[in-house]
Amino acid sequence: MKPPILATGAYQDLVPGDKHAFGSYRLDSAEIKEFAARWDPMPVHVDEAAAKASLFGGLTACGTHLLAIRVHLIQAHGVNPYVIASLGYEVKFLKPARSGDLLTLYVECASKRESKSRPGTGIVQLSCTLNNQADETVLSMMDTLMIKKSGK
Repeated sequence: MKPPILATGAYQDLVPGDKHAFGSYRLDSAEIKEFAARWDPMPVHVDEAAAKASLFGGLTACGTHLLAIRVHLIQAHGVNPYVIASLGYEVKFLKPARSGDLLTLYVECASKRESKSRPGTGIVQLSCTLNNQADETVLSMMDTLMIKKSGK
């Protein structure tokens, strides 16, 4: 299967409004706890009893874990050779992600413009959502990238 152009394309290949699913990822409690123990050891991420007593009512994946899953699902299609750098992003965590959730990543080209200061490059905004099996968005993110133009 051909990877989405949003994962492999040069600046001129990306079209605002294009949206693609980038695959799915199943969370499990062992991974949630293992990741959080190293990177975000809050009780709601590492201790099932404390998580159950919290306002979340159970174990939840930390935000850094969700961001890592987003990158994993994108990079599963290969590293886009045209991406120079991320210029920053805005992230919102809208619902808790839990053990057993099947998270699906959707990426849309929200906008693009040619770079004013770097010829041969453009600035692209990608809108990303990570949705659970009930199609509820657990993470939304706007990523601003500097992307090379191809030599076409």
